[in-house]
Amino acid sequence: MRLFDPDPNLHWLFLFTHPDDELTVAAWIRHLSSVGASVTLGWVHSTPVRRQEALRAAESLGVDDTFFLSGTDGRIVEEMPQLLQPLRSEVRTRAPDRLVVNAFEQGHLDHDATNFLAHQVFMGPTLEVPLYHTYLTRTPIVGFFADSRAEEVRELSHGERVLKRDLAKGYPSQAIWRNLFWAEARCRLDGGSLLEAERMRLQTHSDYRTPNLPESLSQNVQRCEHWHRWLAGLSAFEAGVSRDRRR
Repeated sequence: MRLFDPDPNLHWLFLFTHPDDELTVAAWIRHLSSVGASVTLGWVHSTPVRRQEALRAAESLGVDDTFFLSGTDGRIVEEMPQLLQPLRSEVRTRAPDRLVVNAFEQGHLDHDATNFLAHQVFMGPTLEVPLYHTYLTRTPIVGFFADSRAEEVRELSHGERVLKRDLAKGYPSQAIWRNLFWAEARCRLDGGSLLEAERMRLQTHSDYRTPNLPESLSQNVQRCEHWHRWLAGLSAFEAGVSRDRRR
């Protein structure tokens, strides 16, 4: 299965947690819209300011089909029961062929919660894009998977790199431009670049009680407070679903 598939007959739904997360795969989104593919952008969290920033980004990427949920920044793991049905409704309305979502990679609890919700509502091919991992350190790895073996890489043209730099400056309410600048500097020291390529992988990990990381990282994550909070949120979600089924 080709992940970066340019078939214009495919309908793609890109589900992000926060406005500005779309920067991770923005060049591919723009390419799809340029070849006439049907593209939907959705965000789980929004505020009036961030909603306007997201809509400007969507316009730059040639996308006019968008939706926003009401998740609270930093609290989406606790709000998964309330977000499930609104997301299911949006996905059923669009009926996409492919869904692209933040990777479940223990870089941000909001991102992991978005990935989990996507898994609940979409049965078709789900593709993951890397944001960052892990939440063990103050300087996580940005734009690369913890395990690259299953990834597909799309090299970017000069124009696409410029597009992503310009897009990063379009979120004045956030620190994305500054963060991208320093992450890019670190990558170049290591011999790579965030702006040279975009990455996707087919989601195959479905055990949400086990970190989706190499073993050494996984063991450390399971001992940290963030992971315990994740498990508590997952248990609350499962208990809520069980109650709803008994009614």
